[in-house]
Amino acid sequence: MNLSKKQQQIVQHGDGALLVVAGPGSGKTRVLTERVRRLLTEVEGHFLVLALTFTNKAANEMRERLEAFPEIEQRAFIGTLHSFCVEALTNRGKAVGIFDAPNLFERFQDRKLVLRQAMEADTELKHQLKLKGDAKARDKALWNWLEAISETKRRLLVPDAIPEATEEKRLFRKLYIAYNDGLRGSNAIDYDDLPLLTYRLFTERPKIAGFYRRLYRYIGIDEAQDLNEAQYRLIRALCGSEYRNVMMVGDPKQAIFQWNGAHPKYLDLFERDFSAKKIELSDSWFAHFFPSSKDCLTKNQWVV
Repeated sequence: MNLSKKQQQIVQHGDGALLVVAGPGSGKTRVLTERVRRLLTEVEGHFLVLALTFTNKAANEMRERLEAFPEIEQRAFIGTLHSFCVEALTNRGKAVGIFDAPNLFERFQDRKLVLRQAMEADTELKHQLKLKGDAKARDKALWNWLEAISETKRRLLVPDAIPEATEEKRLFRKLYIAYNDGLRGSNAIDYDDLPLLTYRLFTERPKIAGFYRRLYRYIGIDEAQDLNEAQYRLIRALCGSEYRNVMMVGDPKQAIFQWNGAHPKYLDLFERDFSAKKIELSDSWFAHFFPSSKDCLTKNQWVV
């Protein structure tokens, strides 16, 4: 399969930000992989490429495409955004209170146990839990509190940023602190801690962000329509005010993680914030070979 003119344009793109709007069947994974290969074989210098996805399946597909070039694969970090956060926190997380490779608590049951034990260890919080009623009602309350904590972390808010303007907010702040302390007591973090703590790492220790910018000269992000606020701000913190060698690939019509605060508006924000060049790939090989078929397609709209 030969690359189309637009696909070649993406592969040959050098420095500067690039937004690629590409749907299923457009060959976007192959194009992203080909660009990684070209950057590492044709651009002079000692550097790595950071290639981020949202699923392990997509990351494995990229790795498989580069298996024929083992020397190239060693110069590229290919993985999910969260696996990159784990790497950064494991190696340099002391600045934000992570001293060893942390355990990742993703399951609700694990997080619920941490929160329940934290509340039972505090007289006031234990009383709040008892007020909820029977075991089923308490489980529902724990779920709601954990969801509120997750939403707060996805907004990159630490406990100190929560004002105690009302009794409810005071109690939530105390609950949030107790939950975090419980996680750290188990040398653990939860899923939402990954972008939050890595964001703090890059903003509170700008030299560390600078190290990663020097290490990874180019960044590619697949399925970028699934970015949420914390993840997008993390990428901005990593890049700083001057680094612009970022390519985002996404399709607003394919957004699937909106339950996690994700929104395709971050594609628009990336184009604006990074002054990114924009290239739209055909939705399929059919649209490439029969350009007039594009007239039958409708564009997805959203409100920012």
